[in-house]
Amino acid sequence: MTTNSKPQQLLAIAGHIYLINPYSGAYKEYLNEDWATTNAGALDPSTQKVYVTTSVNNLWEITLKKDTGETRKISWDGWGTCNALVTVLKPGGTTHVLFAFCHKLWLIDDLNTGHYTDFLGGFADVWARVNAAASIGHKIFATTSANNLWVVDTIEKQVIKLGGGWDNWSTCGALIGINGILYAFCHGLWLVDPNTGTYTPFFEGSDDHEGAKRSWSDVKSATAIGNNIYVINGGRLVEIDTVQKRVRQVSDTNWGRTKVLLAVDQDVVGEV
Repeated sequence: MTTNSKPQQLLAIAGHIYLINPYSGAYKEYLNEDWATTNAGALDPSTQKVYVTTSVNNLWEITLKKDTGETRKISWDGWGTCNALVTVLKPGGTTHVLFAFCHKLWLIDDLNTGHYTDFLGGFADVWARVNAAASIGHKIFATTSANNLWVVDTIEKQVIKLGGGWDNWSTCGALIGINGILYAFCHGLWLVDPNTGTYTPFFEGSDDHEGAKRSWSDVKSATAIGNNIYVINGGRLVEIDTVQKRVRQVSDTNWGRTKVLLAVDQDVVGEV
């Protein structure tokens, strides 16, 4: 993903859906429907629509509006197997396409009906084990419970294993790309070279010693506003300044039930 210059708010999908002010931590309920079965979610930045898969095999679309959103069940299919959703920018354009890591890698080519195609024609055993995924440009990066880091070139339809074996990629619960750099939330917080898969500790050289001691293995979702990353860690919403390499707790509210955290445009949803 690239940074967005528009003011943004955070959208948290937990038992219900909430809007959170990323600076003060103030929040309000946005949708009071039950979203406890959520498996994965992603925002289409070009439409400001949110897509969610659930353990009861549904694919949902949430159209964001001020004060509340409109929900639509797109389809009932094998969506319960999907552990990650990723939007990828189309080549040379401003629109995005949606990919789902399920028992295979699906390209959802019709968001009105939920129709999808098997994007790579196989690799079923690999994608069923995905525990985190994110895009940088037209490439998708995914970690698996088999300790592998994969990259999928969505233009060339090529798959490359960047890292595997002893690198403990199986501990990663969230990935996020900012300005061409991949951040991995695993036992530690890693900076990953998207070309080679080599990584270094994020807090190397930082004076935030408390941040460096944190375990990040409970992070399930990560999103960014500008150069700051937002995650739920230890049940609390925290902000990670990627320039200063410092961690700030945004609020002491317990957000431990959150499955998905997204940054959405403030002019669409309003300000908390």
